[in-house]
Amino acid sequence: MKNRLASLLFMMVSLLMAVILTINIMGCKTDTTGEPEGSVDEPGITETLEPEDTAVVLTVSKGEQSVSYTMTALKALPSITGEAGQMSSTGTISGPFNYTGVTLSQLLEAVGGITDENAVRVTAKDGYAMTLSYRQLTEGNFTIIDSSTGKETTAEQTPVVFVAYEEDGQPIGEERGPLRLGIMTFGNQVTEGHWWVKWTQKIEVISVEKPWTLNLEGVITENMDPATFESGSAIGCHGVKWTDDQDRVWEGIPLWYLVGRVDDTNTHKGDAFDTAAAETGYEVHLIAADGYTVKLTSQEVAKNNALIIAYKRDGAPLPENQWPLRLVGATLDKGQMVGQIAAIKLVFDGEEEATAPETTGEAVVTITKGAENTTYTMAEIKAMTALSGYAGTKNKAGVITGPVPYKGVSLTVLLADLGGIPVNGSVRFTASDGYAKTLTYDQISQGTFTTYDATGTAVDAAVTPVVFLAYESDGADLPEGTGPLQLAIMTSEGQVTDGSNFIKNVVSVEILEAE
Repeated sequence: MKNRLASLLFMMVSLLMAVILTINIMGCKTDTTGEPEGSVDEPGITETLEPEDTAVVLTVSKGEQSVSYTMTALKALPSITGEAGQMSSTGTISGPFNYTGVTLSQLLEAVGGITDENAVRVTAKDGYAMTLSYRQLTEGNFTIIDSSTGKETTAEQTPVVFVAYEEDGQPIGEERGPLRLGIMTFGNQVTEGHWWVKWTQKIEVISVEKPWTLNLEGVITENMDPATFESGSAIGCHGVKWTDDQDRVWEGIPLWYLVGRVDDTNTHKGDAFDTAAAETGYEVHLIAADGYTVKLTSQEVAKNNALIIAYKRDGAPLPENQWPLRLVGATLDKGQMVGQIAAIKLVFDGEEEATAPETTGEAVVTITKGAENTTYTMAEIKAMTALSGYAGTKNKAGVITGPVPYKGVSLTVLLADLGGIPVNGSVRFTASDGYAKTLTYDQISQGTFTTYDATGTAVDAAVTPVVFLAYESDGADLPEGTGPLQLAIMTSEGQVTDGSNFIKNVVSVEILEAE
């Protein structure tokens, strides 16, 4: 009997312990708040819900539309995997590495995509921002570099802009991530590092700003477009800010950095400013669209971060009477703060300054915008900021002519007095025999022309093509039958464009409003 009671008691205790154990096990799954019990106090137990499931890591917006992504939501989108890498401004090459992420086009679909009237601004958590053009996003129009030589080359396939979240199979660390903007290339090819925005947090579709070009003329010549200027003037790159006596905040880039791009023949990499040349001495002329010029010495400019070429005031583009660029700084007089800067020219000892425009002579071209019009003599055209470089053509039969050295005036400078080209407008060029050619806003503002190499093969443009009116070729005035003025497209040495874009004997330029 005792044995039976003991056995029964043992069974009851065992059953009770089993019930208690079951309750405890079930209770370990979640408490009443839904949080894992013991996730904080018990070592070795981690939360079931990762931070990436709740934290917003990326916001994409267009106007009033906005979409936010957690890391989990981002990884749920169709992904892209491939090779990508970059070359820094000092020439250091990183990669290519294997990346996984989401294409920018995929992300933009959620807010309605983009058109040629848009650009895309990508902003990092530290405020660094980069603006990409419609052409870059749709055509992959980037400089491509061979990672083994560091030299520019032709893209094997169209580069793709994407937001990366993995590098070589691992999440991107906090020193650059969790997200970063990248350009996916192929094989051993990489792109310029300033496009690679680390700590990417925000992507915005914005309206395209009016086109402009800054002509830098020194030992060499460079025509700088807005995207290049903005990339260099970003805070965290070469960008600086200055607050004036009215508490207005000006943003831009030190003047010496721009001078350093053309003060010798060295390809720009990092700190390219030629200190020895500056000590020897030359003048830096800052030339406005109307010809007004401020002159500084190279010694004043050298490594002086207080002399700023500004493109923003209080976070917005400059007002119309100063746009697109203005020289500002605490050490300048008000009269030295020239606005509407179109060119920066280095004048070395022994060089003759340009003479004042002649007001007499026969008009060679008429510029028209609505009811407004103005005429220019050849002397007045040649007194404008000059554009020098290479241009050439490929005709319908495939015959290549050039490229040869040209000199002229860019369309941006020529049309400045009449307010430039309206967004989505166009420009009609008419020759003395009545033949006319119209170029679109996109062609003029972004250089969207097909470019060819010496074999006639279509290639990516080495530099952004620039529309200009030429008056010299190979150092001589254009011959009769071609000039005195010719519509031409400036490319680079070794590249040409379609001959249909070159118009001889241009006598009229008409700015047309968008239809």
